[in-house]
Amino acid sequence: MAANVKNAVFIRKALDAVPSIIIITDEDVRVLYRNASARDLFKGDKIYKTRAGEAMNCINAGASPGGCGRGPVCSHCVVRSSVNSAFAGMNVRRAAGEARIFTKGRALTIPILVSASILKFNGVPRALVALEDISELMELRSLLPICCSCKRIRTVDNKWQDIETYIGEHSPQLSLTHGICPACMKKLYPDYLSEKS
Repeated sequence: MAANVKNAVFIRKALDAVPSIIIITDEDVRVLYRNASARDLFKGDKIYKTRAGEAMNCINAGASPGGCGRGPVCSHCVVRSSVNSAFAGMNVRRAAGEARIFTKGRALTIPILVSASILKFNGVPRALVALEDISELMELRSLLPICCSCKRIRTVDNKWQDIETYIGEHSPQLSLTHGICPACMKKLYPDYLSEKS
């Protein structure tokens, strides 16, 4: 018994040292345990046995009288889907999604990665769920390196591509048309402008 207590203390300390949010849930995504990082997001005395969406103030948790997991948009929830997949026997590795939460009087959309796998405790399956906030990563990925002189774009393989080609390959739904702005018209075709005057 003493060894089990020591192991439990060690495991709690190890989970508390993980900088990502770690929760352990049942099949209905009710929180059974949360690590130190999760305690910053999942606050309050009545967190345990509360569904994750309700515990973290998910905007959609109150959209249905049944609460978290019962609304029409809940079928698209990356946390719930990951837990469902884990209970179905498929470990989830870093599924991307968004957490839409209400905090400090405002709504926030936070891009997250979710990992989930089954952990059996005393023969009972539980989901061990890791949530990673990837806001900074998404901001960095949204930066587009462009040459300040020729305006070509640097690609991921460190090559430089004309902006028209880059946009055509990365945003095929956009159609480019060409024109000339008044400043460039004045610089490139000064004679044409003086003839029109």
